[in-house]
Amino acid sequence: MADVILYFGSNADTMIATKALKDAGVAAKMIPKPANVSSPANLCLSVDGAAESQAVSALGAAGVALGGVAK
Repeated sequence: MADVILYFGSNADTMIATKALKDAGVAAKMIPKPANVSSPANLCLSVDGAAESQAVSALGAAGVALGGVAK
């Protein structure tokens, strides 16, 4: 399945999300924000599309605010 992009309100939130996903066993790669994503942060996370729901759940459990998902 294709990767999805998770974006956040700040670069700090992106870094916090990286740790939260790692702790939950979800592989995520930090990438520069794609041009088609509207977010104040310059960084996003790329996760496998099959792990999207697991990633969103892990972020919610960790209290990390997700700005949105781009597919």
